Amino acid sequence: MRGQEEWERVTTPWSRTEWTINRDANVLQPGHDILVGDGPSFLNFDQALSAFLHQRPHDSNAGRSDLWRIVQPQRAGWLSQITIGSDLLTAVVDGEALDGAVLELSWAAGNERQSVDGAGAHRFALPNGLALDSLLMLRREDQWLDWCHFSAPAYGRARDASVIWGQPGPELELLLANGEGKHLECKQEVPEGDSRKKMLKTIAAFASQDGGTVLIGVRDDLQIVGLPEKPTVDKQELQVVGMIRDSVDPAPPYESRVVDHDGKKVLAIEVSSRGPDVRLP
Repeated sequence: MRGQEEWERVTTPWSRTEWTINRDANVLQPGHDILVGDGPSFLNFDQALSAFLHQRPHDSNAGRSDLWRIVQPQRAGWLSQITIGSDLLTAVVDGEALDGAVLELSWAAGNERQSVDGAGAHRFALPNGLALDSLLMLRREDQWLDWCHFSAPAYGRARDASVIWGQPGPELELLLANGEGKHLECKQEVPEGDSRKKMLKTIAAFASQDGGTVLIGVRDDLQIVGLPEKPTVDKQELQVVGMIRDSVDPAPPYESRVVDHDGKKVLAIEVSSRGPDVRLP
């Protein structure tokens, strides 16, 4: 797995390889399966595994599905921070064995490479902005060390903490490039009536599945019009927050923030996944 990728509640800045052995829940386990051999004897496989790997007795009440997990760090090189502006991408590379490494930025129409002599910052000019589906890869010959893929930003879902959007405009444009769908809904202004109920249902659905974003200040045709000047942006944000607090139960995990795009204010409601129990009262 690449750096900053979360799996089984673990995230590391460097890439890593993991092995996990799980017991098949569909297989009936006998109460006693004596293990006898050249080494110590054990009552069953779980006791032997706990003794050899963890040097402790097996806890039969732990309720864990993973019997064995090994995390092997790959610290040869990784992307510790990426900053994206309107016309420049800056990648900070770190690592313990970067000799012969190359940093490559690829997109549909081409690619650009830079040699990496050691830890430090590398810059790629973006005269036309960051292209959708760009791929930044730290590699040595035909093996990758770390990488980052710039598809539509995952508003409200697992966000890569190492990626900093120096200006929010490019981030918003990438998000809109994929259009409305499973993870995005746009509203021209703070909704009322039936439109308000529809937005709250969408927020509950985002929280019940794998997250998503509501953008207020964007038309259905994805044109950014910005929030109305009156009432103030702060009051409009508080209005939406109040709607969610009073109408969605249990309260979904979300963040609200105002994005400035060429002087136009857009309110982003970023909803994280909570599970299938989120609903409207």
